This record gives sequence, C-alpha cells and structure tokens, in this order.
Amino acid sequence: MVEKTKNGAEKKETPLYVKIFIALFAGIAFGYVLNFMGGVENEIINGYVLPFFQFIGDLFIKLIKMIVVPLVFFCIIDAALSLGDIKKLRSIGVKTIIWFLATGGISATIGLILANIIKPGRGLQLGTAETAMEVKELPGIYQTLLDLIPSNPFQALTSGEMMQIIVFSLFLGFAIISIGKEAQQLCDIISLCSRTMFKVIDMILGIIPYGVFSLMTVALAKYGVAIFGPVLKFILTDYLACITMSIVGYSIFLSVIGKVNPMKFWRKAFEPWMIAFSTCTSSAALPVSMEVAPKKMGVPRDIASFVLPLGCTAQMNGTCAYFGIVVLFAAQLYGVELSIQQQIMLVVQATFLSVGCAATPQIGLVISLTLMTQMGLPLDAYALVAGIYRIIDQIHTSTNSVGDLVASVCISQMEGELDHEIFNQEEAKKAA
Repeated sequence: MVEKTKNGAEKKETPLYVKIFIALFAGIAFGYVLNFMGGVENEIINGYVLPFFQFIGDLFIKLIKMIVVPLVFFCIIDAALSLGDIKKLRSIGVKTIIWFLATGGISATIGLILANIIKPGRGLQLGTAETAMEVKELPGIYQTLLDLIPSNPFQALTSGEMMQIIVFSLFLGFAIISIGKEAQQLCDIISLCSRTMFKVIDMILGIIPYGVFSLMTVALAKYGVAIFGPVLKFILTDYLACITMSIVGYSIFLSVIGKVNPMKFWRKAFEPWMIAFSTCTSSAALPVSMEVAPKKMGVPRDIASFVLPLGCTAQMNGTCAYFGIVVLFAAQLYGVELSIQQQIMLVVQATFLSVGCAATPQIGLVISLTLMTQMGLPLDAYALVAGIYRIIDQIHTSTNSVGDLVASVCISQMEGELDHEIFNQEEAKKAA
C-alpha cells in the first residue's frame, strides 16, 4: 500500500511481514526480560502482565478461528463452481490428494533418517513422568476414511471439523454444477459470500503483529531459554528435518515440477511462512496465502481456493517429520530398537494420520502420544516433548503452510495454468 505525504510524495507503508518479523523478535526479547524478572514465579507478572498478553494472543487466535470455517466453506464451493467442470475438478482433486500423501511420506522418511543418524534420544537421563491425557487407539484406514464423511454437516460446521466441512462443500459444489444454468443465482450468492470473507480477512490482518508479539512474550516468559537445554538435540533434529524438506525438497519440486525459480518463490512466500511460524497455526497463514498465490505467484484463483484450504488440513509435512522423530526419540531414550519394517509402517501411518490432522496447535502432540502408545513405548518421554512443543511446532506449522503454496504452484503447472508472467512480475519491474 502506498500513501501520499503532505508534499505529494509517495510514502510506502511498512509491509505486513516486516511488522510481523519485528513483533516476533520484540516478543522474544520482552518475554525473556519477563522470564529473567521471575516469570510465572513473580506475582505481578503472573497475575497481571501475562494474563493481559495472553488475552491479546487469544483474541487474535479467536478472530482467525472465527473466519476460517466460513472462509473454507464458501471458498471450496466457489472453487468447485469456478472450475465449472466435474472432470476438471476430479483431475485437480486427484493430483492434490496424491501430492499430499507423497510429500507427507517423503517428509516422514527425512525425519526418520535424521533421527537414525543424529540419535537425539541417546545420552539423556530421563526421570519418570505421568500424563493425565487419556490415550485412545488409533483408527484404522477404513475408519479414517469413514470419519471424513460428516454424519451431521451442521455439527461439523459448528465444531470446526475441517475435513468433514471440505467433503461436504465438495458435494455441494458437485451438486450445483450438475444442476446447470438454473443454479446461476445460487452460484452468484456463493461467490459474493466468498468475496465477503476476504473483506473480513482484511479487517483482521491489521492486528496480526500485536497477536504475534503477545504470543511470543507469553511463551518466553513462561519457559525462558532453559527450555532448550535438556532436549536440544531433539529440537535441532526436528528443525533440521523441516528445513531439509523446505529448502531441499520444496526447491526440487518447484524446479522440476513447477518449472519456477525457488528463490523467487521463497521471497514471495516469506510473509505466510512468518505468520505460520509465529502463530503455530496454518489457519492464521491461510488468508494471506490465498492472496499471495494468485496475485504474486500466478496460481489461478480457482485452484488456489481449492488446494490451499484443503492443504491447510490435509497437508502436514512438518508434522509428518515430527512423528517419525518423536517415536524414534522415545525408543532411543529406553534403548528400544525399531526394525526397518516397523519404521516403514511408521512412515505409512504418519502419512495417513497427517491427512486427518486438524490445523490447530498441539494436535501433533496428541497424535504422537497415541503413536507411542500403539508401538508399546514408555510415555515418560512425552513430558519432555510436551514442554518444548510450542517451540518445535513453529517450524512444523511454517513447513506445512509453505508446502500448501508449493502444492498450488506445482499443481497449477501440471494443469498448464500457472501464469509465469505474474510469478516473475516483481523481478521484471526491478529489471526495468
């Protein structure tokens, strides 16, 4: 956005990602100061300061959650309608699901390979810890597929069951397309509702830096830098796996399949990445990603409106890498050896689980507990992971979120619809 000064000169407004970047590090610094002053042990800080910042952070997250369900609902239907052809919708849908499963499997494999090399669980002295969380058996593949179908679509909408909402939205889209011209008025209403959701998003975007600052302040004030000590190798392994998937894996996909320059992509994707990294929820980055993909990357809006909301729930590459690492970490803590067959099954299981993950903070922590239970591993390691999950979940979420953009670019190219002129537009302006 460009503003005019009093003398008529153009004054550029600070980009949102710069504000978020400043807020992130300001929150880390301020949170560390609060932690140094006593953190939760200080009555004033714990009783007055942290509750205020927690309120700001919670307000930000609630506003994001408020818009995500109607955004996904209307955008998925609108995307299906804008494609206009069930054959085209089927083509994009099949490519998208295969893409999500393939990249999830690759990410989980990278996590396991690094965990086998670095061995983050070796050399730690772990005490006993209890978990109050009720452990449930993981559903089988058939049950997982059945769970995608909502028994009550309205209940799915009110409870925020994203995969069920997406499935219901797709069925509505199919039905409206099959009706034909008679449903044109309904198509126009849905399109208007979709555009209205983006206007609401514009209103929410302005408070993102304040939400980021508050969330980081609370996290550092509570845990401080000491949280990195006992499980530093685990954190490093987890970050390395996600960075490898992002820098190496995504760049290969973009070059070979997307036929675009990865460096240009990363410059355009930095803002959604920073939002996801700061907030630990792909839902927060989704609105920005849905603006960046068509306007800066040349992804057709109908493909972006289909792939990105679906990816927000179904593509969890960073979380997949974590699943492999955390199970091997727990096994290494107690000297348990996992066979190659067991690790292969872990990759398969993690991949399918990631498709059904909700795009919310802490979901990976819950599922990792059930994975460790099913494999018969001691749950004491869970206490260590739970303590630092907020830190590692940042890299998971940012990897997930950027992966959605990579998918949208590559699938658009496979469909022959990626606008390379728009993708290269920024560089063309600089050259001029």
